[in-house]
Amino acid sequence: MCFFWKRKKNKMKATETSVQQPSPKPQTPIEPTPTNESKMTENSKKPIEPKINEPIKKVPVLTESEKSPTSTNRYSGKYEVYPEAGGFKFRLKASNGEILVVSQVYASKAGAISGIETFKKNVETGIFEFYTDKSNYTQLLIYTPNKSRLIATGEFYESVQRSNSAADSVKKFYATDKVATLESIDPSEVREEIVELKPIEANASGKFEILVNDNQTSFSLKASNGEVLFVSSGYSSKASAMQGLDVVKKAIEAGSFRVKKDKQGRYQFEIYAANKSLLITGETYPNKDSCLSALDSVRRFYQKAKIVE
Repeated sequence: MCFFWKRKKNKMKATETSVQQPSPKPQTPIEPTPTNESKMTENSKKPIEPKINEPIKKVPVLTESEKSPTSTNRYSGKYEVYPEAGGFKFRLKASNGEILVVSQVYASKAGAISGIETFKKNVETGIFEFYTDKSNYTQLLIYTPNKSRLIATGEFYESVQRSNSAADSVKKFYATDKVATLESIDPSEVREEIVELKPIEANASGKFEILVNDNQTSFSLKASNGEVLFVSSGYSSKASAMQGLDVVKKAIEAGSFRVKKDKQGRYQFEIYAANKSLLITGETYPNKDSCLSALDSVRRFYQKAKIVE
């Protein structure tokens, strides 16, 4: 309970074609998968004090007129499928080249291409939410209708209004059939990388706090100095939240970590499950070193952290 800058880019080889996307196969979610919950991302965090300064706001689903954009709008945007962080992603760009949203990681290029059709369906019927971090930057999050899966995330913006504007642009450009497949992207555009960290000694002075807000239960991990390292998504019950906590602990133990950078030049760590499902996204940090230091703190405190209600 989780959006552009202009720079001179090297030309990238891309082949643009109108593709008929295969229907995506249902993905098996990680246990537990209660209704209205699953991925534990910062992208899906609830506004829990003192974490969030702006409330999460939902965007209404599209009207019938919005679901049938004019041909001008339909073809002015573009999807790009590209390799990154050991997998493949797609991103939606507006006609001026601005990146509107970026998908989660797929294991194959075909999976990313198939994911575009899933994304289109969820723009029409899914849940739009805004997440504001402790630095007052706001990000658009797009979920499936039952909020069981995070489909794509927008850029971070300095205000809710700017993020709202980006959400309107997503609705305007999402229906385009133009898809470019890229063999690579310019190094300056790389946003996410896999990180491998050295072993670290456990510390027993951290704690997991069980939090209840809006009839949902979530958990946060705090360092010994009280710093919030991450907050989970909301669960319908304490029992399901505790099961989710076990899933996150196993992922931390497995060391499935990535670090990503946003258009503002700030960094976040991510914790993934074995099937590349995103579980947790940390706070935003002004530089990569600070982000990696926070990730070290997660690894240091999670194992022996006391559970406090």
